[in-house]
Amino acid sequence: MATLRIYDLKHHVLALDLRDLLRLLAPRSLEANWIVTTVKSSKHGHEWFEATGEGGEQLEELAQDKARLSGSDLAALAEKTQQVIWGEFVGSGPMQSDKAWVTIRAVDSTFYEIDTDDETVLSKISSTYKDVRTGDATITSWLSDRSGE
Repeated sequence: MATLRIYDLKHHVLALDLRDLLRLLAPRSLEANWIVTTVKSSKHGHEWFEATGEGGEQLEELAQDKARLSGSDLAALAEKTQQVIWGEFVGSGPMQSDKAWVTIRAVDSTFYEIDTDDETVLSKISSTYKDVRTGDATITSWLSDRSGE
């Protein structure tokens, strides 16, 4: 599984959000089934989900239950979300609910992390965004140092 991290900034803030990634990966993102969940830390019991706006509040509630929803429902909530600060979204094909197609992680409003083996997704991310870096491992080890939580 390849991991890409998107760090693009616009006016000193992250230049993309979940809605942008879902649009970029359409139509497959709209056909996929999604699980909304928290971002877990390597430190036992530490996990985060935070999003702002009307859709963000609904996504936070869904993340607490590891809710499953359709791609079109996730896209509609993402459009009503101002910003996803922390969150994980695992997409699978309509007929392959047990195998992840792509995982999208929002990390502290600092970057988005994309895990996938899909070359089309990797190509779209790399050609659309300017500051794309290859991740050696998922961010769970990075989270263990988050103080005050």
